[in-house]
Amino acid sequence: MTNQTPNFYALLIGIDFYFPHELPDGHYKNLRGCVQDINHVETYLKNTFNLTPDQIIKLTATASDNPNQPKEPPELLPTYENIVAKFKELTAKAQSKDQVYIHYSGHGGRAKTIFENIKGFGALDEALVPTDIGQPNSRYLRDIEFAKLLAEMVKKELVITLVLDSCHSGGATREMSGDSRIRGEGFIDNTPRPTDSLVAPLHELAQNWQTSTGNSRNMTVVNGLLPTPQGYTLIAACRDNEFAYEDVFEGTERNGALTYFLLKALREFGTRLSVEDLYNHISNLVYDRFNQRQTPMLIGETERTFFGGRSIVVNRNAPVMKVDITKNRVQLQMGEASGIKKGAEFEIFKFGTRDFKDSESRIATVKVVELGASDCWAEVTQLFGFRTINNKLAEGMIEIGSPAVYSSPGVKQIRKVRVLIPDSLPQFSGINLALLPAILQTKKEEVEGHRWIEFCSETEKDENLDYFISLNCEGEYLILDVQKKTIKNVRSPIKINEPEAPKRLINRLVHVARYQSILDLDNEDAFAPLNGKIKVELLKSVKRQLVVVNTGDNVPVLEIDDSVVLRISNQSNLTVNITALILQPDLSIQKLYPEFAPYEVVEPGQYREAEIELSLPENYEEGVDIIKVFATLDGTNFQLLELPALDQSRKGFGNQKPTNALEELLAAVVDENSPQRNMKVVTSASKKWTTEKVEVVVKNSVD
Repeated sequence: MTNQTPNFYALLIGIDFYFPHELPDGHYKNLRGCVQDINHVETYLKNTFNLTPDQIIKLTATASDNPNQPKEPPELLPTYENIVAKFKELTAKAQSKDQVYIHYSGHGGRAKTIFENIKGFGALDEALVPTDIGQPNSRYLRDIEFAKLLAEMVKKELVITLVLDSCHSGGATREMSGDSRIRGEGFIDNTPRPTDSLVAPLHELAQNWQTSTGNSRNMTVVNGLLPTPQGYTLIAACRDNEFAYEDVFEGTERNGALTYFLLKALREFGTRLSVEDLYNHISNLVYDRFNQRQTPMLIGETERTFFGGRSIVVNRNAPVMKVDITKNRVQLQMGEASGIKKGAEFEIFKFGTRDFKDSESRIATVKVVELGASDCWAEVTQLFGFRTINNKLAEGMIEIGSPAVYSSPGVKQIRKVRVLIPDSLPQFSGINLALLPAILQTKKEEVEGHRWIEFCSETEKDENLDYFISLNCEGEYLILDVQKKTIKNVRSPIKINEPEAPKRLINRLVHVARYQSILDLDNEDAFAPLNGKIKVELLKSVKRQLVVVNTGDNVPVLEIDDSVVLRISNQSNLTVNITALILQPDLSIQKLYPEFAPYEVVEPGQYREAEIELSLPENYEEGVDIIKVFATLDGTNFQLLELPALDQSRKGFGNQKPTNALEELLAAVVDENSPQRNMKVVTSASKKWTTEKVEVVVKNSVD
């Protein structure tokens, strides 16, 4: 066979048929689309990569005319024994750096743990449900075992992509489990099961599980089935409080929603599609198809292609969720909780675009007109490369998942600045201090992200200003706050007569404004259901006990070698998605938690703990870290809020030129009587998000 892909192996598992049974607490009903999912995946892999039969391992259970027997012979059925054997066969066959693709379509379930010595008394196991689970002495493929099987593949340095088109019962209800489209049931199986494992000896399972979850204290992702993934990429069908659906999408055939939209996207956009682009496209289609009841999850290594593992630089952008042609607008996956305001502008690019400097890939400019906590609606203001009347959208112009790059903030995010020239300054060679305000204003237009700031005249009231620019006797620029005190941590002074000094100064102003906007971000609605319901604690080990150190209003003082645990508790009656950022003394902002996923789901009354490492930027002996935790009802990616250290290149701003809308925006800012003249970011009331923060003083260790 020509053009064969020799270093590619696949394990495909699909289960429609479950042997008749009645467990004490419920039963797993037959499904209709899982085997068809696997057959379509197999066909795609063969046609695309020319895989030979020995490169594809397939286990399926198909319903037949006999209600007590599937079509396949016993050796091809996805029983526990066969699934474990095929995992091991695949691991043995593949060599280091080979591609491995695993696709599972079927039921997921929960059962009383058989690993009490590892998990503790009364714990539960999340599991994949084999076709024969109702038969005597049958077994689940449990989370601890599944994690070990994948760990062996990672240890061998295989390039692993995993798709789970199933759901688990973490948030399921018995009332909804009657829907025949759902791949999961709402019960906990307490049936006595064999306590040995065919995967590995119990001590090896325990060691791998404790290593995988050690830093997250029993915290798992992917519907609780797997610990934080390291060394592989995984797309799961839904969150742990949701269901995975199968439905009829074309003709009369039923398919899993995740599998259907996954294959459709791969056929349309090709195999070199990045994991993140693919996820942004299919997740929004699934989310919309089932009325926001199914939210696929992308976890693990995301900065690579879906097939092949080729590294890709991931740009921060807001993907398009929906396109509303009738109202000439698009829905973007970014909202109030990410600092977006009405009036914010985005540039939308063709699906799959990686270079946002390429104007040929630009489709439209849009302006935010309606805000949600985790999404927004943006009206099309300009289309590029299309012949239309009044910039009106038409079918097919914008794909779901197309990247929207943040090009300007909303009005309230602009920071006002005044230049203060002290009277007693000496003269600096070649510099006319009287012209300095005009020079800075001119240079501002040349700096990326300059729309975050505006220079104001002497007539602007001080209470309307955010920053002042001044000089000291040494000719060094100073950035002052509203109390005219020097902004902390703006080090390495810029002298007025240094090359490119005005541009470097303005770049610092933009960075400081962006940092401050994120720091100030809050939901001040007293009636918001999540406000006050998220508790953030820092815990330190003292005499073998974890002690909360951020009690009351005190700011704890810790050393960089201290072992610290971040605990985030959901005290509301709603399921929330948690993300934590850390704002550091060098004015950088990075995602702190979770490490390999956009957010972590936390059920009502539950909490998550993660061990964190405190650090100080280079040349700092002491500084203040601010941990800012966001909780949203909808899944939100907060990458757009990340910033590098001061004076380093900022990602996510893009290289957009000013648009006509900017003049209107600046006119509103300059108007002193405008109700929008207060530039401090205080977000509008919202019922779907909240944020909390904790400050901690970090010092270098004392030898």
